[in-house]
Amino acid sequence: MSPHSLPPAPAAYRTLDTDGIRAFLAGVPTLATRLGGPAAHWRIREVSDGNLNNVFLIDGPQGGVCFKQSLPHVRVDPAWKMPLDRTFYEAAYLREIRPCVGALTTDILHFDPDLFVLVVESLDRHVVLRRGLMAGGDWPDAARAVGAFVARGAFHTSLLAAPFEEITRRLDVFSGNRTLTRITVDLVLTDPYRDHPRNHWISPDLDGIAADIRTDPHVRRRVGAMQARFLTCRQALLHGDLHTGSVMVADDDTRVIDGEFACPGPIGFDCGLFIGNLLLHLFACGDSAGQDRAVRDIAQFWASFHDTFGELWRTATRHDGNGDAYAAALFRDDPSGLQQAQADFMRDVTADTIAFAAMEIIRRIVGYAHVPDFDTIPDRAARAGRQAAALALARDLLADPDIVTTIADLESLARGRAR
Repeated sequence: MSPHSLPPAPAAYRTLDTDGIRAFLAGVPTLATRLGGPAAHWRIREVSDGNLNNVFLIDGPQGGVCFKQSLPHVRVDPAWKMPLDRTFYEAAYLREIRPCVGALTTDILHFDPDLFVLVVESLDRHVVLRRGLMAGGDWPDAARAVGAFVARGAFHTSLLAAPFEEITRRLDVFSGNRTLTRITVDLVLTDPYRDHPRNHWISPDLDGIAADIRTDPHVRRRVGAMQARFLTCRQALLHGDLHTGSVMVADDDTRVIDGEFACPGPIGFDCGLFIGNLLLHLFACGDSAGQDRAVRDIAQFWASFHDTFGELWRTATRHDGNGDAYAAALFRDDPSGLQQAQADFMRDVTADTIAFAAMEIIRRIVGYAHVPDFDTIPDRAARAGRQAAALALARDLLADPDIVTTIADLESLARGRAR
């Protein structure tokens, strides 16, 4: 986006430092009460980790909060100017999705539209799933919880669940999230398939496979189809950036965070991003036990998503509570017809999932924003070899959509390629 097209910041906007954060929280009675004690005694820690926003954890005698503020530029690149509305869309996403998914995401505590400050509950006893996996940790129920999160959020914001008037009204809010959707269109869906200065990779050893991906006509056609799918298929409200860095885990709890990329789109996009990141972790693992856990997580995520989504749909149909798509009246006397319709629908979601997973692998290795999973491999040549294997899998999945048609087949193929 050109800086000349950016909307002006509100007159009251300013980037808050620790003193400003302390004063801000003290000025909101519910937040001050939640923290407890004198404001001067609150502990403020910066935990900014992503590319876009300032994030702090604040602890008081009674409790804690997480404070996020949009910046007028990308946090890691001040020359890349950005509008401030990112926290607005994240707040809107939490308000929309929390009733659907409950405690699988964070509770919104406060949003300030002038400072673009979002305050949510603190998850200071949790760790980022990606970091935990890189350290060899294991959370057997995390992927299952994320699958349920995607299924519940997708179903309840789709035309399967409610009349089109309600769904379009809800989704239209997020159609305005154009700046971050543009980032997705460019960085995820377009740049890796053309020569672009933002693209980079760790070794000349990847030059050949990167060129193959850019020049393969079969890949090009599939990517074009997935670009159109992302931009035209408004099936549900997407998280929009669902990767292992967007999931916080504790021994008994899993939360999905960072919904600022929320937008309408195809359900398989969120599924594909999450599975794509699990596949990246699979290829980065140097031991068979870690690879086995990665494959298990893919299987558990998909089974949870598939089964939860299907049960929500069947329940809605039984109670005449579904929406204007696949309306219950069509199938009241035709249960086998409903089963076939659901199977056809899920087959399309599966195909989208596999393609978007492949595109996520490619962009995270040769695009702008890499994943750190491969940093656990100390030898640079070995690291490039693992990345080349992951890229070859992704290229083949895009060039030949029939190479795998189920997630179980994808797991098997990926496990074999990652050995």
